[in-house]
Amino acid sequence: MTFAAGSALGSSIVTAGFTISYLRPARGALLRARARVDNKSRSQALARSDIFAVAEDGSETLCAAAQGTVSVITLRD
Repeated sequence: MTFAAGSALGSSIVTAGFTISYLRPARGALLRARARVDNKSRSQALARSDIFAVAEDGSETLCAAAQGTVSVITLRD
């Protein structure tokens, strides 16, 4: 989710807030996350991510959903 926000804001960012809802156990061969930026300004972005458990046959089951706010930071020497 933070990487998705970074693609919209750049690399000087921090996660300002984050929530996750666990919907069911993540049973499967691997986990797959899909993230998107829903809103952005010059100084922050709202991003969401869905996490899927992927079975051996490739079928996906949603097991968690997350939302977070990412803020731009100013690096000082």
